[in-house]
This record gives sequence, C-alpha cells and structure tokens, in this order.
Amino acid sequence: MKRRICAAALTAVLLLCAAPLSPAARAFSDTSGHWAQADIDKARDYGLMEGYPDGRFGIGDDITRAEFVTVLCRMFDWDMISPSSPSYIDCGTREWYYSAVETARAHDVMDPNGAFRPLDLISREEMAVMLVRALGYDTLAQDLSSLSLPFDDVKSNAGYIAIAYDIGMIKGVTGPNGQLKFLPSHSATREEAAAMLVRVYERYISKVDWLHGFYAFSSYSQINLTADMDAVSVGWARLEYGENGPTLNSTSTNGNDWVKPSDPTPATDYFTSHGVDYNLCVFGSATDSVTLADGSTTSTVAAVVNNSNARAQAIDALVAAAGDYAGLTIDFEGLKGDTIKKNYVTFMKELRAALPDNKTLYVCVQPDTWYTGFDYRGLGEMCDKVILMAHDYQWTSIPESYVGTGNTDSPVTPIASVYEALRDITDPDTGVRDVSKIALAISFGTAGFHIDEEGKLLDTTIYHPGASTLAARLAQPDTVVTYSDKYRNPCAIYTNEEGERYKVWYEDARSVADKLQLARMFGITGVSLWRVGTIPASSGYDVWSAVQAAR
Repeated sequence: MKRRICAAALTAVLLLCAAPLSPAARAFSDTSGHWAQADIDKARDYGLMEGYPDGRFGIGDDITRAEFVTVLCRMFDWDMISPSSPSYIDCGTREWYYSAVETARAHDVMDPNGAFRPLDLISREEMAVMLVRALGYDTLAQDLSSLSLPFDDVKSNAGYIAIAYDIGMIKGVTGPNGQLKFLPSHSATREEAAAMLVRVYERYISKVDWLHGFYAFSSYSQINLTADMDAVSVGWARLEYGENGPTLNSTSTNGNDWVKPSDPTPATDYFTSHGVDYNLCVFGSATDSVTLADGSTTSTVAAVVNNSNARAQAIDALVAAAGDYAGLTIDFEGLKGDTIKKNYVTFMKELRAALPDNKTLYVCVQPDTWYTGFDYRGLGEMCDKVILMAHDYQWTSIPESYVGTGNTDSPVTPIASVYEALRDITDPDTGVRDVSKIALAISFGTAGFHIDEEGKLLDTTIYHPGASTLAARLAQPDTVVTYSDKYRNPCAIYTNEEGERYKVWYEDARSVADKLQLARMFGITGVSLWRVGTIPASSGYDVWSAVQAAR
C-alpha cells in the first residue's frame, strides 16, 4: 500500500504540474529502443500521458484506475468538474484525482455508487469497459453481448470487449496452445496503456477524407453540393439480360429508372469545372427474373456473372461505356449464395483487367447478414473503393398482428446493425484488407407509420415521406422529435392537415454524425451519400453540415 500511495503522489505531480518541453528535452530516459517507444511518444505529444519528474516514462509500472480516468478526461477533452460532495466513499474532495473521477462519472464512464477504488491497479477488462463507455457505446455494448470473440477467456462484459477489440484498442495475447487470450483480470503497464489509447485516439480524431455522392434521378437541384465532393457516380445505366445476352440500358424502356439525360452536359460540365471526377454507375439486380435460352429462369446478375460468354459480353459493353467517364461504379444488388459470390469476384477481376489503367473501379456491397453473395476480401483486392450500403434496415412489410399495438420501432439504420456490417467488412480474415478503400454509405430513406393518440399502429402501410415533406413536418410547432439511444436514430411524431398522426423514423445530423464516428473507429474514413437531390440541407433540417463537419 505504501508503494501504491507513493506512486499515486508521483502521478499527481506528473499529471498536474507537467510543463511543455521541447521534443529533445521531453525524451524519456527509459523508452529508447522499447517496442512501445513510438506510441509512448505519441501519447505524450497528444497530451494523453506524461512521464515522471525524474525523466522516466515509467516502463513496467502498472497503471491505476485513477490514472486511467485522468487520461480519459484528457483524451476526450472534457470540461473538468469538482462537485462539493463526492460520488464515491473513497474519493475525497482533496485528492489529486477527485476532479478526474467526478468528470468521468458525469460522462457515464462508471456507475455512480459505492467505492471507486482509485489506487487499485486497473484490469484489462475494466480498461475496455471504461473506454467503451467513454466513447458513448454503453447501450451498444449491451446489445452486442452475443457477438463472437476470438478469446476463450472472456466470461463477462463480452459486448464491451468485442468493441474494444474491433476498434483496435486490444489485440490479445497468444497462449501456449495458439489460442488468443484477452487476460481480462490482468493489469496493464503504462506502456501497454499508451499503445492501446493511441490506437483508439487516432481513430477518434480522424476525419472523413473521401466524400462521394450518387447523382441519379432528380439530382440536379443539389448539383452545387457536388463541388465539395471528391467523386460522383452518375446513375445512368442498368444492366439487362435478353435473348441477345447482356446489354446496358440508359433509356426509360423496360421500366428503367437509371436513365441518362438527353443532354447530360449541364451536369458533366459542372463536375469538370469543379474538378470532380465522375464515374458511370451501372445498376444490376440479382432479385429480378429473366428467362434463359433453355427456358429456365434466373436473375440478371446471375445470368451474367455465372456464364463466361455473358461475362465477356457485359464487360465489353461496360468498358466501351466507361470511355466518357473517370471509371465505373458497379452496383449489383441482392446477391445471395456461394456460387454467385465466387463468380462475381471473377467478373470484377475480368472487368478490372479489361478497363484501362487510368479508369477507377468502385463496387457497392450490401451487409452479409442477408446478402451472402459479396466476397468483401476478393472485391476489395481489385476495386479502388468499396461502398458499404449499411442502410434501409426498416421493415419492408408489417404483420397484421402488429395493428393495435405500440410496436412501431423500425429505425432506418439501427446502430447495432450498422456496427455488425462494419465489423464484417473490416474482418481481419474475410473483410477488405485495405480499409482506406471502404466508404460507409448514408441513405436518406424514411419509414413512417399511421398511429393513434396512444401511439398504437392503425394499419399495415409503411409511408416514406421525402426530404422536403419531412422538413415541412419537422417545422410544425406540434411535431415531437425524440432520439433513440438504443438505435441512434431519430423519430418524429406529427399530425397532418386531416388530423392524422404519423410516426416517422429518419436520418438527421446527429444520427449521421454517430455513424460516421463509428465508421472512423473502425478505421473507415470514406463516406458515400445516396443521393444528391435528397440530402437534407435546409435550415430546419440540415444533415449536409454534419457531413461537412466530419471532414
């Protein structure tokens, strides 16, 4: 105990009295050549940790709970508080760590009761839990408690440890039999803490460095927003399959929505004048039905990618179409199963080989929770960007049994689902190897429900008000907006002109900021917006500013 109190007193000196020094003067006497030297230097330069007054960093010294919450306060730049009455029986108001402990408690890093044990060594499990809570992911961690882990020694707080592992805070230790261990009850040294915290901090402070937008139908009204984008994909073609094989359709025939304007130059000239590269986006469906020559039926995408001759014909058409663009964005949706998964990679590999080297190739993928036909690793190897469409999780239909109940929770992007999609696409074994290629897609869809005065569902229709309609409803003085901590999505309850009440789930500045922050914690700094023309950018309903603020 005496050693611990002395160490605490020394820590108080280094935390409260350290003055800025030159890089040379601040070099620690005990870190030269150490495996954590670079991280220790970064922890110092970021203002997260300092060394002892005698010039040492403290290699080999374990870190206490009080020291750790002090670092968290610095890391998140929280305004420090010192209430007149302590929250914990063992943290007096005169202690050097009192303000840090109270500030961390105020930010939900730990529960406000009993003893805090400030001078106890902090365990690896406690570090993970505190950091995840400091990031604001307490509810998310509880929702992710059933996630699989690579460790065989985790018995509690699995959701917190999963997040800590996924965001790079912890890596684990290989045991004698090759099994990865977390060692939850073990303490951590100062250098281990420095390495963990620097990895997380660098992701936490990272910015969006690639902003992409889809420009398709009804997009020209917001073309000015593309001037601030790094790239655009114009949705002007759909892959189709007929008796003569695959073709690209850029007209409105066959019910095609992916139509190229008769005069595209107002858009393309704007992109060019503002230095914005634009790809041709080609949509293809793996859920439609086409008839093959032998009379069997399949989908358009399956008919193309599962046949070598059809692949070659489609690739010829795509390469020819790419001539007027910076490259291609392939948006084939609804893929399921191992066969199409394998053949789609073959198709994209052949397409990449056929495209001129100066043409970019982007691919859109869906979460593999339902759509199992996307090989993230394989597609990531040959594509310049991989756009993860982790959106539109809302119900597609409502069971009749829901009518008359209060079951109206259908968020468009529940954060736990987005988390799992991010986890899968960055999986170290099966995900995209180079995470700088990944962009998280943000869509501005809505899901609305007709409800009564008690909030009960009145019918089975799902409503999808557009951005302008929603903006008008949000401006009504009687509209009530709430933000779900569980889903990290907003919902609005409003009344229309006929006196009917609706509950609508949607995206706002906060929900988008939450997703972009989560993506950055996975190392993903790209974002793609679906679509130009629907981006909320009005004074009363503004998401565009939140996207810009993340850059």
